[in-house]
Amino acid sequence: MADTQKIVAQGAVQGGSAEPVSSEQALTRINRDLEEKSARERAGQLKLPYIDVAGFPTNPDILHTLPVEEARAGVLMPFYKVGKSLRIAVADPASPETQRVIASLQAAGFAVELSLASAAGIADAQKLYASDQYQLKVEAPQNNLEDQNIQYEKELEDTTELKKQLEELPAEEGLNLLHVSAIKAGASDIHYEPEEKICRMRFRIDGILRPVFEISQETYKRLANQLKYKAGMKLNITSEPQDGRFSFLINSRKIDVRVSSIPLEYGESFVCRILDSGKKFGSFEELGFSGHSLKVLTDASNLAQGMVLVTGPTGSGKTTTLYVLLTMFNQPDSKVITLEDPIEYHLLGVTQSQINEKRGYTFSSGLRAVLRHDPDVVMIGEIRDLETAEVAVQAALTGHVLLSTLHTNSAIETVVRLTTMGVSPVMVAPALSILTAQRLVRRLCATCAQSAPTTAEERGVLEKSLQQITAVDPSAVVPIPEQLLAAKGCVECNGLGFRGQMVIVEVLHFDDELRQGILDGKSAAQLTAIARTKGMLSMADDGMLKVIAGQTTIAEVQRVTTT
Repeated sequence: MADTQKIVAQGAVQGGSAEPVSSEQALTRINRDLEEKSARERAGQLKLPYIDVAGFPTNPDILHTLPVEEARAGVLMPFYKVGKSLRIAVADPASPETQRVIASLQAAGFAVELSLASAAGIADAQKLYASDQYQLKVEAPQNNLEDQNIQYEKELEDTTELKKQLEELPAEEGLNLLHVSAIKAGASDIHYEPEEKICRMRFRIDGILRPVFEISQETYKRLANQLKYKAGMKLNITSEPQDGRFSFLINSRKIDVRVSSIPLEYGESFVCRILDSGKKFGSFEELGFSGHSLKVLTDASNLAQGMVLVTGPTGSGKTTTLYVLLTMFNQPDSKVITLEDPIEYHLLGVTQSQINEKRGYTFSSGLRAVLRHDPDVVMIGEIRDLETAEVAVQAALTGHVLLSTLHTNSAIETVVRLTTMGVSPVMVAPALSILTAQRLVRRLCATCAQSAPTTAEERGVLEKSLQQITAVDPSAVVPIPEQLLAAKGCVECNGLGFRGQMVIVEVLHFDDELRQGILDGKSAAQLTAIARTKGMLSMADDGMLKVIAGQTTIAEVQRVTTT
């Protein structure tokens, strides 16, 4: 054997190698040559083109068509793409795993052409997935609708036409059309809800989930595969929840889409959250703040330290309020740092950091690191646990303004939540500066809202609220009008009668009396009574003032405040 290795090594040098090679290297080369020869012969037998894919100059952009896990599972490699035509190198076209991956690509709308390659060549070619050229492009926006050949020059007049287009268009174009239509409708979320024979599609518009249309199971499967491909989700995983995301440009705006899936009996349910990362944030007045609440939040810009917390359930507009606060604090002489999961909107001049819990970068560890970066203002997306809460409270007591959110039903319940989590009242009391609890109600459409005589029932509801308001802030009381505005529906609001949303809030500014109340262990009801002597209106009362002002309806206020 030693003589054989010597001869092989000598042959390798005589064969033209500039550098002598070891016997192991020479044997590896010979084995590789034999494997390529075998692959070439097998390609002829199968009447498939042969390719030495390891030596082919594959563009890293092509790798986005197939996750590396799928490529390895199927022992294949995409190496050339023109439009929706995709060429793939395979080692065994008859392998069930290879056929499954190919089928998933075809379901996503690709016309797949096969070439035969050696398994070793494919393994070498797959190293491109780990290259810098590929990694630098992974986080880049994957789609630019402005560069597509599809031109959406006319808005679809009704959902029937949209459904027809989705049934007929290729999956990629259909998905693009669906996203554009959702954005034009003002949707924040797209819901895919598969059933036995159909898939129900719904848009969440102004906080309300609206049925749009139903599509066939066949169309659903095409769109679902394309959606998973674009979002970087594993196409072969259908029995486990997954998360993904992708971006595209429309009218020079970058739109981020966060995709979440859960397995159902007849397919996967998807929810796509639409985020305009270039969104411009208005003022507190534009959000719906007024009177006492507006003054308290506007004066927050004068804080030297302390916690400003925004509370409410999911979908109550907490993030938007936080970003308006960030915009207010974002001044040339102030260092503002955020910890977010994920970063939903980008603010020029604000240092924004993305949490990655899988890699151990949590809110608590991130906050400790941020405090070493000399911040004036720190925003934490959410206080989820005791460790984060304790570090946040400590930051607020040591010369920092700390902004964050919590899931509580009222402003005062935030105190209870923090102490229940385990934070000492001795720490909570001096740390808290401002608490804001809020909900979102729909605004009446300014184009079609119509007046109707105020009914006895409506007058009774408003009178009860005004009595409570009088006890807190007599200056805020206004007379009940003889007529109230009601929703009607027109083209401008898609027949809904409402267009846009606004907050109804209760805002509490802490002073020595409230802090002492916390230290004395007063109940939430007792603290609320003290807060009302300081001018804090309840969310329901704030909402009723907006009803009297003709901005929303009693039913809307009751929808989000009745427990």
